[in-house]
Amino acid sequence: MPCNTRFGSIPRASLFPPDRQACMKVKTLLAAGAEPLEQTSALPVFPIAETRFGRMFTLQGDSVISRSLRVYGEFAGDEVDSILSLVRVGDHVLDLEANIGFHTLALARTVGPTGHVISVEPQHYCFQLLCANVTANQLTTVNCIRAGVGDVPGTCAVPRHDPVRRHNAGATPVSLEPGAAHPTDTVPLITVDSLALPRCDMIKIDTEGFEDRVALGARRTLATLRPALYIEIHDRDKLQRLHGLLQPLGYSLLLHRTRFFRSANAAGEPVNVFSPNTGGTALIALPPGRSPSGPLPGETRSLG
Repeated sequence: MPCNTRFGSIPRASLFPPDRQACMKVKTLLAAGAEPLEQTSALPVFPIAETRFGRMFTLQGDSVISRSLRVYGEFAGDEVDSILSLVRVGDHVLDLEANIGFHTLALARTVGPTGHVISVEPQHYCFQLLCANVTANQLTTVNCIRAGVGDVPGTCAVPRHDPVRRHNAGATPVSLEPGAAHPTDTVPLITVDSLALPRCDMIKIDTEGFEDRVALGARRTLATLRPALYIEIHDRDKLQRLHGLLQPLGYSLLLHRTRFFRSANAAGEPVNVFSPNTGGTALIALPPGRSPSGPLPGETRSLG
């Protein structure tokens, strides 16, 4: 049975019906003020979440993104809306890194059948669920790549988390030192420029500390294809390096702050399971002639 959203009719994938009993148990715990992640034994390894952009497999033990998808049907909704304001029907976009694919689904629904999304994710289970979620939602315009992204091609090490043990999959950095954490997987390290894209309209970069390296590895793409950028910011030094790289290329820069929870979430859940001010800071970089399609939620400050 199709699910009608403002992005059109989304086909229900019969291959994974939701575990409604487990979902109801999570909601009951939440309503009682309990911490639902402490009750993960009630969930399968890859619980199903009904999200704003389609039904998704999630990671049982992930304490942030997957948890938010199960409780709210979305993660960082204001951030996602801001990213989508930089995207148009038919655009070609990059999702770096994609986690289990919530942003990827949002981007694919927005660019539509004439657009294209390349989603890159280095983690083992996140990549498996990214591919599963793209396939189960019948998205034929998404290409998934298992790799890290940096400034030079090579290899990198990425931790492999137990999917049922508590962890934050969205805060898992890659390392250039093999075996820096145990257990780890060795995966390719690619650059944006190495993709040799004929077109690129927007790049979302959330690579856990590698954001400035990703931008360095995209210099040719930035200079020739002029994509808009939405870049997660972790510290002032990386912000300064990105500012020094992007401003000479003619980009206008905005600092953008959003919170993970919003009361107008997809599930209508009023309880904030995160700390009140928990959220993210990003650098929005706009080439000449580009601007968001509407007002940005959250807090915005111009950096020139």
